[in-house]
Amino acid sequence: MRACVVGAGPAGIVTAKVLLEHGFEVTVFDKYERVGGIWSPGGCYDGLSNQSALHLFEFADLPNRLRFASSVDSQRYLEDYARTFGVLDRVRPGTEVTSIRPVDGPGRVGASGWLVEHRPVGDEGAPVRRDAFDHVVVASGAHHHVHVPDLPGRESFPGTVLHANEVRSGTFAGRRVVVVGGGKSALDLATRAAREAASATLVQRRVNWMIPERLLLGTVGYRWILFTRLGEALLPRYHDPACVRPIDRLDDRVKRVLWRIVTRDMLISTGFTRLPERLRPTRPLPFHLAHAGVMPRGYVRAVRRGRLTAEVSAVEAYTDQGLRLATGREVAADVIVFATGHRRVFPFLDLRVHDDAGRLRLYRGIVPPDVDRLGFVGFRQIFNNIMGVELTAHWLAGHFLGTLRATPDERGMHEAVDARLAWQERVLPGTGGYDYGPYDIHSADELMHDMGLPSRRTGNVLAEYLLPGGVAHRYRGLTASRRPR
Repeated sequence: MRACVVGAGPAGIVTAKVLLEHGFEVTVFDKYERVGGIWSPGGCYDGLSNQSALHLFEFADLPNRLRFASSVDSQRYLEDYARTFGVLDRVRPGTEVTSIRPVDGPGRVGASGWLVEHRPVGDEGAPVRRDAFDHVVVASGAHHHVHVPDLPGRESFPGTVLHANEVRSGTFAGRRVVVVGGGKSALDLATRAAREAASATLVQRRVNWMIPERLLLGTVGYRWILFTRLGEALLPRYHDPACVRPIDRLDDRVKRVLWRIVTRDMLISTGFTRLPERLRPTRPLPFHLAHAGVMPRGYVRAVRRGRLTAEVSAVEAYTDQGLRLATGREVAADVIVFATGHRRVFPFLDLRVHDDAGRLRLYRGIVPPDVDRLGFVGFRQIFNNIMGVELTAHWLAGHFLGTLRATPDERGMHEAVDARLAWQERVLPGTGGYDYGPYDIHSADELMHDMGLPSRRTGNVLAEYLLPGGVAHRYRGLTASRRPR
């Protein structure tokens, strides 16, 4: 069975590893070249840090001692993983996939396999090559195609305009920098600009929640609170009834009381209480928890010491000096960085997988209901997405091999997608149908149930509910446990 994987990021390399273990012949196409022993930084933004605590940024079969690591160290871990499990030799770097279309044949779309067209990156005149594959996995990343607002007046601004993806070493040195955005990447870059730039300004439409590295007034790592079954039980009930346990049925009034306590602690532990009230989140948790990242070290201190100016406003237009805000204020800049997210699009794919609202319509966030032999890995996002993509890869291998415990027909898949999207709009608004936010353990349980494997991964009840559950090492050996005896 020949399988093509598009993308050699975390999702692509773990998918290739799992497929190789199941006997697939795997080819991985990646548009980035290798530079200095690691991949060219396509999704590795200079100056940003990994927001994962110990044992969160790791795959099940290769422990990683890094915590809150730099982007370079994170890349090196991924490359070591690819080398260890024989994936590196399967990667064709510097190769752009230009088209994926189904082979014509009887039955459903994709039933006869796929034709993949590709060519060397940067060589427009190179002939396009075409290869046939039995299965295709799209692992091109949810944070690859940048979104930059189309503001009026761009021609009047003489400075540099970048997306966060394009920031490199030396971009900020001695210049006036404005960062637009309110997520983890925006705060990371604004904090860095406060150290390196002549002046630094952060412009955000609203103040999002940020998670401190340690909760309970700075005494306990966040994974011991948020990454447990007890912690997830405080969230609104998960959409899949098979994954709802008795503790998840806690009375909503009790949940509200507990969230008030968590909200207060989060404000103190992140340092939000040391900032002006306009620079604090306005809605109590768990509102928009799916958009929360880990608070960058030094952000609060930079604001308090005046090295970073934070504005809460929409951006209205460019000016000849910088940006004009909706408040009427003008902000001077030499460099404007938009940390404003990405578009989840697949220009190489000759079929539509979005609905009219732009949300991905994928069963379990992995496969299109009406297409065969095609899957997506990395678009069922959770906070600990390394674990998420690994379990997704195992589920998808089972789907390709027909070994899942039960899979609904096409109509049943569409109904399941409709129900899940409705739940996400209610509980996780603005997540585009692909982000499962803080439901790490529930999301894992759902895939484990489908694979016919136990979702309980510890030896006793206390450990199951009180120890961090969103960690990869609990899921070691899944390939061996699923092989027929």
